[in-house]
Amino acid sequence: MSQSTPLSAPAKRARDLRLDFFRGIAMFIILLAHTPGNPWTLWIPARFGFSDATEIFVFCSGMASGIAFGTVFVKRSWHLGAARIIFRVWQVYWAHIGIVLFTAGMLVALQSTGLGPIDKDYTRWFPIGGFFSDTPGRPAETLLGLFTLTYVPGLFDILPMYLVILAMVPLVMGIYRIGGREAVFIVLPTVWLLANLAGYARVSMADVTPEELAASKTALQLFAIWLGDLFSWMNLPGVPWEERATWFFNPFAWQLVFFTGFAFAMGWIPAPPVRRWLIVLAIAVVILTVPFAWHKTYQYLTGFLPEAWGGGFLWDARGVIEPFRWKTWIGGWRFLHFLALAYLAWAAVGPGGIRLSTGWGVVQRTLTTRRLVATAAALAALATVPWTYLWEIKALFPALDAFFFGHLVVDGRYHGLFHLIHLAAMITLIWHSIGDRARHWLVQDAFLACVPVIRKVGTQSLAVFLVSIALSRFNGWWMDSMGVWIEAQGFTYLAPRDVWVVGFVNLIGFGVLIATAYTVSWFKRQPWRQKPDPAAATPRPSTAKAVPAE
Repeated sequence: MSQSTPLSAPAKRARDLRLDFFRGIAMFIILLAHTPGNPWTLWIPARFGFSDATEIFVFCSGMASGIAFGTVFVKRSWHLGAARIIFRVWQVYWAHIGIVLFTAGMLVALQSTGLGPIDKDYTRWFPIGGFFSDTPGRPAETLLGLFTLTYVPGLFDILPMYLVILAMVPLVMGIYRIGGREAVFIVLPTVWLLANLAGYARVSMADVTPEELAASKTALQLFAIWLGDLFSWMNLPGVPWEERATWFFNPFAWQLVFFTGFAFAMGWIPAPPVRRWLIVLAIAVVILTVPFAWHKTYQYLTGFLPEAWGGGFLWDARGVIEPFRWKTWIGGWRFLHFLALAYLAWAAVGPGGIRLSTGWGVVQRTLTTRRLVATAAALAALATVPWTYLWEIKALFPALDAFFFGHLVVDGRYHGLFHLIHLAAMITLIWHSIGDRARHWLVQDAFLACVPVIRKVGTQSLAVFLVSIALSRFNGWWMDSMGVWIEAQGFTYLAPRDVWVVGFVNLIGFGVLIATAYTVSWFKRQPWRQKPDPAAATPRPSTAKAVPAE
């Protein structure tokens, strides 16, 4: 280790409120995102930007690992730290195996109920379909691939990525011992860059001949493809019977997100200052990303932005910037977008996450201003009602639905600009109508009551995540069982029966995650090992009067 870089870790401190709070938020978002046919998914942050809850989960897991494991490396020894990591990898590995098999069994049970769409076989869902395939040898190949991590299908791919990154922690700590944080800051971004080049080579070389590749790429691109192909081993095989299928979350790329959080927890990166110009810059990054990330802007065939207004341009631009927004290899723009959101969240909750303990303040406005804002919001809400409740219009008024499609070209399969205007108008109208006392209750009492619950979910993130995987498929089946099939513009798709069903299913799902977190927390405390209170254990003398025997 270089003499200028002392081997040190942050002193033991209270668990950071922000870490568990944002990780808990990520757990709720992940449940929504994984639930098939869930309209609430169209409101999650990933629909308006490149990064999503996965970055939150991985970044916070990096911070938690720095707090939990980094101290072992520093205060005990490298060998004990590595042993601690190996034990955690062992736990995550069997958690992954268990949740895949459990979900497969659950879907078999749901299929046997006979509920849901007649033509839908839940055992044919692609992540578990290999277990029930009619292809000779496929089930055995799938089972072997599951245990060797060469079969890592979608939805079940976060934990394998996480355990590979965990296995890298001893290597990173070894690099730190030898060359300090400067060496870490050189090696990890280099590994990320090579993983992206490997991904670029894999995508570029797919389904083209060498001659076609040479004719369509510049000399610099060909060099990047050649260099990336040298590191093609970084693209880990994800499906045994599909040669080009790889892990959806490449761990050699996603380690950059994990170790960014790890570095903050270890004190290798100082906490960023809250500056006005940094906040403006972060907001600019987030806003600039929206046109390229929100489908209603770049998909001019189904969105509200016609091709003549730039819809076609945005579609083409997305293709050009595709390597920078990759999710599999965590492209550069995607990583930058996450950093911008993380910084805004960091600034919003205040120093040390103070607002998670004190709540938020209410901006006082004059009565005239409140009335003007409320009136404008009411008019906007009324004007956008027809565009907002299209699910109900489709189910109850097919003729009106046909009119909307035929004359107003409003696509109810996706949330559009009118939905956002309506939502903002309704929130504004309600906010200005409930009074000062109710507003104070929302941003103080109600918010502070929710924070411990969300934090509890964040502290038990592994158990909650495992439950959410199976729960998301169950909720999808539940919505299917209560849904109605819609035909419009040549498409057939499942629409929820009404917003109340969707809300009920999603809120029940949130309740299950919360109950899981509190239950696991209770078991981890091992109350059966706690010494009983002698005062409580001593029986009190009875004060009842004796009844004489007859």
